[in-house]
Amino acid sequence: MGQNRARRGFLLLFLVAGCRDATRPERRLLIYGGNNQVAFDTVTRFRLPFSVRAVDGDGHPLAAIRVDWRILAGSGELMAYPDSERLTDNTTATGTDGVATVSFRSRSLGSAIISASIIGAGAVEFHAVTDPALVPPDVIITGGPMFDCTGGADPTKYWIDSAIRDTILSAVVGQRVAIRYADYLSAGCTARFKSIVVPAGGTAFDTGVIHPGDRFEFKPDAVGNWTFIDAINGGSGTLIVRPAS
Repeated sequence: MGQNRARRGFLLLFLVAGCRDATRPERRLLIYGGNNQVAFDTVTRFRLPFSVRAVDGDGHPLAAIRVDWRILAGSGELMAYPDSERLTDNTTATGTDGVATVSFRSRSLGSAIISASIIGAGAVEFHAVTDPALVPPDVIITGGPMFDCTGGADPTKYWIDSAIRDTILSAVVGQRVAIRYADYLSAGCTARFKSIVVPAGGTAFDTGVIHPGDRFEFKPDAVGNWTFIDAINGGSGTLIVRPAS
């Protein structure tokens, strides 16, 4: 009786282990880096390569695995990384760390989808966009109060880059200048940036009512000092516009 019970127990463990192994995938392909990128032209490569990692069912890297790359949407060139040689058969192999990498140069504007796949595992997809209109402005001025947006007691201050402090705001005539309402503020906050002093020949601007994270762009078209205010929260700033060299 005891031996039969032991055999049944052993058989049960064997069956459970077998079911567990049957449901665990033998290999997986994971996105390792480079997804969701933006490019601004069809000449240069995307800044980061597309990388995948092949692993076994226990998460250990799989070396020397053939990875097939395919352009599903858009058009472009897949190249070896980092030497940029064009891939003849759109395949690469994983290294000892299980990682395979390619560079990509888009040849069309808009969205692109690139897939990577290995035998025995599902494919993964990389998404990318090429659009010259997404080039960041030359100068980004951030404006916002330090603590709240009730107006009066905490007027808006202005700064360039990431330093939250008063600073000299400067640009060159004809550059793309953006004024961004600080994105750390409550969603209920609003601002309205409008010029009140414009150099001779300059075109005044008014953002209208904007919300945290919104951005307004203009090109200062005259040399001199441009003074503007946040008409809702108070606080003025001056943009010094220099001639183009």
